[in-house]
Amino acid sequence: MSVDHAALFERVVEIHNDRAWGRLGEVFTDDYAEEYPQSGEVFRGLGNARAIRAEHPALAEGVRSARLDRSTLHLAASDEQWVVTPMYTSLRVEGSGTTGTAHLRSRYPDGSLWWVVMTYELHGDRVARARTYFAEAFEPPDWRAPYREPTTS
Repeated sequence: MSVDHAALFERVVEIHNDRAWGRLGEVFTDDYAEEYPQSGEVFRGLGNARAIRAEHPALAEGVRSARLDRSTLHLAASDEQWVVTPMYTSLRVEGSGTTGTAHLRSRYPDGSLWWVVMTYELHGDRVARARTYFAEAFEPPDWRAPYREPTTS
């Protein structure tokens, strides 16, 4: 069976943007394992994958998810709640056979912008194992200005 890696990660991003943690089983296997090398952690099982997402402090009480059409953004919110635009954007997905790499951008409710790179293995048409790296965006130092050009993403 051939898997469309880009379409799979569009579903991953949709589930994350909708905070539809009950749907993670559509894209992750029951025995899904996710490693965070930067912090030395491994999370095993679909239940733990759901929990680390649902319990993320940036998505705490008082922050409400909204499915938004970014092209016509107009929001009004009370002082008690924030409305959050989609957190994840898929930038590039490359895969062949049962392995691939996804490059994502994530904007957290606090406004910080993060780059996320996930290398993954598939079992069937779902992600079974992933190694995920997170890096916060930063301003480039002035000393490199003479040598650089801007990226397109």
